[in-house]
Amino acid sequence: MQCGRRNARRLAFFSLFLTVTLAVAGCAGSDAGGARDPEESPGKDVTMTPGHSDDAAGCGQLFPPQTDGVLTLDARFPDAAAGADGMVTGTVEATSSRPVRGVVSQQAEMFLVRDGRVVGLPMAQDLVGVQWDLAAGDVARLPGDATLISCEPGGGPVQPGEYQLYARVVVNPDDGPAVVSVGGPWPIRVS
Repeated sequence: MQCGRRNARRLAFFSLFLTVTLAVAGCAGSDAGGARDPEESPGKDVTMTPGHSDDAAGCGQLFPPQTDGVLTLDARFPDAAAGADGMVTGTVEATSSRPVRGVVSQQAEMFLVRDGRVVGLPMAQDLVGVQWDLAAGDVARLPGDATLISCEPGGGPVQPGEYQLYARVVVNPDDGPAVVSVGGPWPIRVS
């Protein structure tokens, strides 16, 4: 029961960092994008204000959700992991198809999926985001931690077997609607 509460708290914290007010994004300043280094996620840290995301998939829901296609996501994750480890870590590369300026979380949101349904939700992140200023064709890299803990009540390690990882990156622009991009699936065997 405590794992279920912990997962609920993780989900609550996860949803808190997704939306950024225009005031916070505007306070980042015009130099927030800075020079782009393709090896790192570009930008400065920005404190994100509480909000919510109604389009994030929940436990047991079908995945992947709709995406806008502005960012193409690719990932590097191991193709096997031990469920007892509780998580697997990798890197997500986001390639922009057009200029994008806004705040993104410090890590990609990773979903563990089996038979088309979410079985592992993204891990909670702190409320500090990164300001991106991407031109068309720019590549930004984000770390991603995928939980191998079941999001079902009672939690615990997921059962051994074949799963898929999906990444989701949400950019909250200085103005206009959020840019939501999803990538995957990337197969992973859990033992």
